[in-house]
Amino acid sequence: MEKYKILMEMNRKMVFGEVVPDTEKQEAVSVLLNGISDEEEVLRFKRRMKVKAETDRIYPDYYIPPQNGNRKLRLVQGYLPKTNILYANHYELEMIRLLSIFLPDDQTVVGMAKHTVQRLRGACFGNSCAQGECLTTGISVLRFLAVVQPDNTEWIDQLLHPLGSIFLSFGNGQAAIQQGVPVTYLLMAFTDINNEKTREWIAQKKEWLLKLLRRGWITGKLSNGRISEGDTYNLMGKYIIRNALGTLPEYEDIAKHEIYVNSNDDRCYCNI
Repeated sequence: MEKYKILMEMNRKMVFGEVVPDTEKQEAVSVLLNGISDEEEVLRFKRRMKVKAETDRIYPDYYIPPQNGNRKLRLVQGYLPKTNILYANHYELEMIRLLSIFLPDDQTVVGMAKHTVQRLRGACFGNSCAQGECLTTGISVLRFLAVVQPDNTEWIDQLLHPLGSIFLSFGNGQAAIQQGVPVTYLLMAFTDINNEKTREWIAQKKEWLLKLLRRGWITGKLSNGRISEGDTYNLMGKYIIRNALGTLPEYEDIAKHEIYVNSNDDRCYCNI
């Protein structure tokens, strides 16, 4: 669970635009590198997934996702995955992505990234599979590639195409899950890639995204006084949307528009 908490906190700080001190990066790197799953743990997991470990390309080879009483934990932006394919690959790809940002020249990290690229080449979700949460797993692949192979435009475009088509079809409503795709996680990938295509798509949905930023979202407490775990990520969602809009030339200074929680209704807003 310690590795998972580090992964979540580091991503939160990056999304919020907070500076991560070098000492904190070093501590995170130490925990993640020392927490690589051993061979037997990987084999047990793959046997449980009913795949042949020797030829498997679907499941992780380095980081087996934690189980919280046999319950899956949330993705870095708060979405609760339904399938083991998304849950397991998100965990490993986000881990190696983070290590590649903090320690890009370390031979262990470089080796894991290289091996994982080869694994993804043989996985359906690494090749634009549009079935169920395989499509969402492609978002994790995009974020991984944006760090370890940012110049691999052909592969990135291959994964972007089906996701972009779905994004442009999104309609009214909160930025949660539409057509099985968690919108804010997709926007995180678009912000990472930040190329002409992603900027064009964000520009086409600009007015919709601005409406989402301005709308008040619950930050945890419901009208009946109970706490909704999923809604606690709404504040992070606002920052993700703002960051995505910030890739457009006309919103380069978007950080000046404050995201805040209104003390009167406990909802988060952006003053844009």
